[in-house]
Amino acid sequence: MTKVTFLGLLAVTALGLTACGGGGGSHQTPLNTPAKLEDKFGTPFGQDFRADPNASPAAVKSGDVIPVDPTVTPTTLH
Repeated sequence: MTKVTFLGLLAVTALGLTACGGGGGSHQTPLNTPAKLEDKFGTPFGQDFRADPNASPAAVKSGDVIPVDPTVTPTTLH
């Protein structure tokens, strides 16, 4: 084997090892789990939604009940 061939193989081996990252440690990419559908209405809603059906009812919080004014003229939809 000539010196040029040996140096070529050495360079290819070095490039291959650097591309692998040296194999030190296990680096795992964290998984991104999508938000649950019920959490898209707010985290407290999601917690109440997933609560045990036999648990005591959740206390009413500000913003849970939206006041409706029956005297307002309805908006036309066309």
